[in-house]
Amino acid sequence: MSTEITPSSEDRTLTSKQRRMAVIGAGALVVILGGIGIGVASAGTNNNTNRAGNTTAASPGTIVCPSVKDKLPANIPASAQAEVDRNLALLDTQIAE
Repeated sequence: MSTEITPSSEDRTLTSKQRRMAVIGAGALVVILGGIGIGVASAGTNNNTNRAGNTTAASPGTIVCPSVKDKLPANIPASAQAEVDRNLALLDTQIAE
């Protein structure tokens, strides 16, 4: 015969420390989710500040990308040159899109 011990309703109540930790955890979760929401909302703004401190608005859909080809070393190995050329062409295609 086995005896099964079932917790009573008194055993399942939270202590004041557990309630306090639950409230602190819930509050922290609200703060974190609120911060994420604000970050996502502000990510859609296109305002930039230039060196003079003036705020400038970027044109939506405009990508200004510096040339990469002139920053590559002059002595690319012959075995890698074809792959480098393919990647540069792919980059040009992506910028054009």
